[in-house]
Amino acid sequence: MFIQIALISLLAYLGAIGAPWILGTTGGFYTLGRPLVASALVGLILGDVKTALEVGILIQAMYIGIITPGAVMPFDVDYIGYITTALIILSKADPSIAPTLAVPVGLLGVTIWNIIWVINVYFAHRADGYAEKGVGSGIKAMNLGAQIVNFAMRFIPAFLILYFGRGFLQNLLNMIPPIITHYLTVLGGILPALGIGILLNMIIKDKSYFGIFILGFMLVKYLNLPIIAIAVMGVVLAIFWFKFQGGESYNG
Repeated sequence: MFIQIALISLLAYLGAIGAPWILGTTGGFYTLGRPLVASALVGLILGDVKTALEVGILIQAMYIGIITPGAVMPFDVDYIGYITTALIILSKADPSIAPTLAVPVGLLGVTIWNIIWVINVYFAHRADGYAEKGVGSGIKAMNLGAQIVNFAMRFIPAFLILYFGRGFLQNLLNMIPPIITHYLTVLGGILPALGIGILLNMIIKDKSYFGIFILGFMLVKYLNLPIIAIAVMGVVLAIFWFKFQGGESYNG
């Protein structure tokens, strides 16, 4: 278990916004740092992909509308993806409480990120000094020093949380009354819906289009249709919508 936790903690560093090793932010923060990708990797490492993806889907939906303008993060989705998923699996907890657990984990990640920025100001100023003198080796050394800080501040807390927190979370869940667990589960179901709502509010200008999403929800909930069938129906509906709402030049 030591090796698995260490590997998950390493991925929590590699998927951070400040880690440059996996094609910069493209392969790191925007790939490894996505909750659904992170949960899948955790599932492979811990041997429980099914539970991991159940957690990942909930978390991805919850934070799907979150953006990071100027590297300002309201929540650390990278830490959430790896630590929350791993804690749920290691503690054998109900995946439905993952969104509730994700909130404090995300805030912890942001706190760590802000500390990293403060510490790395030192390396940035030193690198500026070396740049003025034309000392390339000094600039490289400062960049390396900053990454050592990033690694230590991301890897060590993640490892300690997973190594010691799995037993704590399991004991805590056993102590919580069933009615509290029920309300946590309900809250966990609301938060992903809120995330989807935020995303839709960002990309949909004509609010009447929300009716289409409500229709899709009803087809899943009350008619038990599979997602693929609903997606095909959506494509057909979109074609007819385009054709009869100003797309007369459409030739099929």
